[in-house]
Amino acid sequence: MYIPLQYQVSEYDCVPTSFINAVSCLFERNEIPPMVIRYIYMYSLDTVGKDARLGSAGTSKYAVRLLGSWLSSYKFKKFSVKTEFLEGEEVHFDKPGKIFACLEEEGVALCKVFLDRRQDHYLLLLSREEDWVFCFDPYYRKSIRGLSNRVHMLKMHDIRSPNLKIRLHWLERENPGDRFCLGPVQTRESLLMWRDR
Repeated sequence: MYIPLQYQVSEYDCVPTSFINAVSCLFERNEIPPMVIRYIYMYSLDTVGKDARLGSAGTSKYAVRLLGSWLSSYKFKKFSVKTEFLEGEEVHFDKPGKIFACLEEEGVALCKVFLDRRQDHYLLLLSREEDWVFCFDPYYRKSIRGLSNRVHMLKMHDIRSPNLKIRLHWLERENPGDRFCLGPVQTRESLLMWRDR
């Protein structure tokens, strides 16, 4: 049985929630070992924010890379994944590349976008159709204002469908002040995940 995609429970846990959702997309519930869930949460929320509060700046790219590496090396019964961490110029949507190839091969991609100049956020990319990319945004929201014809919230048709779509030309923008954009090339990061058959 495949389980529903989940929303984050705080302002900070978009990365572990996106990892859980990625694993849930690729595997049925009885195929996911408890060690995978344990390590996702153990490696996440590793930053230190204001007033030395652990996790209050979310999860670092080093933790995302480490967790991707650990997941690709951990094998248990039917659980086996391939991962690839991309950063900088490797993270793009202006031409075919590794991210599109991953989605076409029934994989998923965790991808960092900006919500404003100081706040980034992870989405789970599920598919691409023409000039749109379809995602699951783990941050529960009721609306998105000011981005018509660029970013649209979607009504979920089932418990595992995308809840957000973003125009590719908008996603590719480099200005970190633009919401739901990749931002400057040097800060881009994404983790690709496939089921290793």
